Amino acid sequence: KAAGVRYGGRCPLVDRKRRTDELIYLEGDPASSAWFIKRGAVVLSRTTSDGVDHAHAVRGAGTFIGLEALVQGAYADTARTTVPTVLCGISRAGVDAWFGPRGTPARMALELTLAASAAAPPRAAAADGTSIQRVARWILANGDDPVVPRTVMASLLGMVPETLSRALAQLAAAGAIAVTRRAVTVRDRAALEVRAG
Repeated sequence: KAAGVRYGGRCPLVDRKRRTDELIYLEGDPASSAWFIKRGAVVLSRTTSDGVDHAHAVRGAGTFIGLEALVQGAYADTARTTVPTVLCGISRAGVDAWFGPRGTPARMALELTLAASAAAPPRAAAADGTSIQRVARWILANGDDPVVPRTVMASLLGMVPETLSRALAQLAAAGAIAVTRRAVTVRDRAALEVRAG
């Protein structure tokens, strides 16, 4: 829509299919491109002061990743697909041209927002509530059949995978969800809401 394709404009983004668990870019690498997620999901992770790579966000269809290419020379995060994904890529120069001339109020607001976002440390997982409450809230907020591996889900929730597995098992035993190796399905939304607190 932004490129005006409907009215004869040309979209500067190029579709690329990516497989599950495919690396898009690494934290600290030169920021050479940005991507629009057309289908699928990408997990963003960042190395913390303890030297461990922690997942801190999942971006789904309809969002951009790598836009820090506009305001800094390196990527702030590592980006990796979690499911088969279609990304539309654009070079740093292409992004710069597409967003228009520097110095306009809209462009300055965008650049200031991107700079603040890239510089901010990832938000720590909230430890409010029990593990069962946190898992139930996450499922309610993100839908059943999450598009992230359980290790990533555990990292996003600030817990170890074993704690996540126990919480999922307890929610399943209560009849709120059904759990298989690959999927979580909400069976009783009202029961899940009760467990979420």
